[in-house]
Amino acid sequence: MDYRMPLYIQIQDIIIKKIEERSFLPGEMIPSERKMAETYGVNRMTVKRAVGKLVEEGYLVRKPGSGTYVTKRDSKKIDYNDALQGSNVGITAMLKMMGVELTNQVLGSGEICGSRFLNYQLGLSEDQSVWGLHRVRLGDGSLFAVEYTYLPRHYFEDVEKMDFGKVSLYDYMDAKGRLPIHFTIRLIVCNASGKVAEHLQVKRGTAVYMLEYQGADKDYNIVEYTKSYMNPAFAEYRYNAEGK
Repeated sequence: MDYRMPLYIQIQDIIIKKIEERSFLPGEMIPSERKMAETYGVNRMTVKRAVGKLVEEGYLVRKPGSGTYVTKRDSKKIDYNDALQGSNVGITAMLKMMGVELTNQVLGSGEICGSRFLNYQLGLSEDQSVWGLHRVRLGDGSLFAVEYTYLPRHYFEDVEKMDFGKVSLYDYMDAKGRLPIHFTIRLIVCNASGKVAEHLQVKRGTAVYMLEYQGADKDYNIVEYTKSYMNPAFAEYRYNAEGK
């Protein structure tokens, strides 16, 4: 195991990899916390923390008296190619069209090395690095989202010079010829953890939207992985279905 990273994050990465590789199938019970602690040589509280995070994020579901199971979930691929080819498809552009002024507050940014999970999501080899951006987003002064965005470092060599409190991330990516226009999106409702609740200014455990997506450029290279937690008081999602 890589001791440069917190152990619970390493356990999360291992579990997620097993889910992605279908070693743990949807609806299948995963090994007990005690068994995983023995397998990976960590204490049970470390495994409990990792599993708890994955429950919050929708990867796993706990069934009292039974065990912990891989969530049965569907993912939808939304291709914006025809409607939005060559245009800015980010939240900034959408809110501008609605007449809402978007502002960003950057909470942190920097290079990330050694995250098996992030490298997997971005289609990178283990020796490639990721650049991360953590920010809160406000519309007309109201805080509506806390966002964690990750980019392949090798596509954006000068990214650390940019002030994303003032500059649109998608404008920057577009200028680099790496604007995401093909998306794989997953939307779930989860309970806000301590940090997310703090940033969204809601009580811990409040139900919030979590929008997780990968963005690919015109050549289908993955250029973005983002998790955005949104306060449902300021965001609404609708799904319309028509039967034949």
